[in-house]
Amino acid sequence: MKQSSSNKKFNFSNIMKKDFKVVENGKYFAIPPIAILLIAIIVFAILGFNLGIDFTGGTIMQVKFGTGLTTQEYNANKAEIESILNKNNVTKFSLQKEGDSKETSISIKFQDINGKTETEMQEVISAIKEQITETINADSVYENFAVEDSERIGATASNSLILNAVLSVVIATILMLIYIGIRFELASGLSAIIALLHDVIMMISLTVIFQIQVNSSFIAALITIIGYSINNTIVLFDRIRENLRKEDLSNATNSQIVNLSIKETFIRNLNTALTTIISVILLAIIGVSTIREFIIPILFGLFAGTYSSFFIAGTIWAKIYNKKKDLKLKKKLEQKNENKKDDDKIAV
Repeated sequence: MKQSSSNKKFNFSNIMKKDFKVVENGKYFAIPPIAILLIAIIVFAILGFNLGIDFTGGTIMQVKFGTGLTTQEYNANKAEIESILNKNNVTKFSLQKEGDSKETSISIKFQDINGKTETEMQEVISAIKEQITETINADSVYENFAVEDSERIGATASNSLILNAVLSVVIATILMLIYIGIRFELASGLSAIIALLHDVIMMISLTVIFQIQVNSSFIAALITIIGYSINNTIVLFDRIRENLRKEDLSNATNSQIVNLSIKETFIRNLNTALTTIISVILLAIIGVSTIREFIIPILFGLFAGTYSSFFIAGTIWAKIYNKKKDLKLKKKLEQKNENKKDDDKIAV
């Protein structure tokens, strides 16, 4: 008999009834991260990082209109400013709307032009200010219009920013390793840290591939992901610990324990990840460009963290724990052989 159309419909509960064989298929789950990393290396070799003003140095300029702007007026003025920047060979810039309906301003951030000296950049800045004033306020459209004095940002600040970011990541990683090692065991701690490194590497790789601007917002997003993505992994290890203590699972292999634990925590971790990811996607869609610089790297990190908690952390734990078991068995066997030799000597 032919199956009815209703029986052919997708049923999520049927998936949960099937056996999860994550550990056995670990090498296949490693393919996507490796592929992303290789693509990122190629893109990096060609384009490098898309470094923002915080790392390269640049200029911040404030255009004040002295009054509120409608959406149409703002878009028209924004287009004029972008055109002026392009005419002056400024290619890397960002514009942000500030203020409220009573008084609107546009903040302009742009990087130094490659090859230009400080003196030459000052000439470019003066030309941009003059052209913006002449173009936008040629007929004194805005009575209190003003292009405020620009603020120069030196690239030297980037060294301390990078150093502080690296120190934050290292300290957070060490503290997490200590915490997980105490709460669970060293094998769990090592597995969690490796999964965490995967999340960071994937986040950086996707940022390189899509040429997302790297600035102080990216550093904040990186530290946020380090703190967030460990949550689902801890939930998984908590379930693994519970299952290891169950008498009816005493004969189960480590791979079977991990697969069962992933299956039991799958819905919980998936719901947690999806609710966060959906919220972040909405912010990326409706947010301004400066928010996207923070949100998009976080989105990359969330996807990577969800993937590692399902398909990487548990597999690594099983591999490490199996080696630990093998070492214990080897020591027991060696001790047994030593005892046998001693008994044979006594017998002689």
